[in-house]
Amino acid sequence: MSDPLQDAGLDSSSSRIDGAPDAASCLTLPERLDTSAAFALKDLIEQAREKSGTDAPSLDASGVSYVGGLCLQLLLASGCTLVAPSEQMKEAYAIFGVSELLSEPLTSPEEQ
Repeated sequence: MSDPLQDAGLDSSSSRIDGAPDAASCLTLPERLDTSAAFALKDLIEQAREKSGTDAPSLDASGVSYVGGLCLQLLLASGCTLVAPSEQMKEAYAIFGVSELLSEPLTSPEEQ
C-alpha cells in the first residue's frame, strides 16, 4: 500500500533549518501545495503536532513554489509558524490578505 503523504509530494521526515526550532517540530512543505495535496497536508500537520508535542509545529516553507487556496486555508487554520517562506508563499498570503500572519525575522535598516 502506498503512503498518501509521499503520493502527494509531502515528506513526513523533519529537518532542521537555521533559526528554526529543533528537528522534531519542523515540518518541510513540498514544492506544490495544490488541491490534490490538501488531505495529505492535513495529515502531515497532525503527525507533526503529535511528534513535536505542540499544537503549532514550525513549517519550512522555503521550497514552496505554488500554494492553492485550500492548502492556504489549512495552513492558516493550523496556526503553525512558517519558517523561511518562499516568495510564492509570501505572495499567496498577500493575495489572500493575511500577510500579517507571516512571522518573518526582523531585519535591520542596513539590511533593507
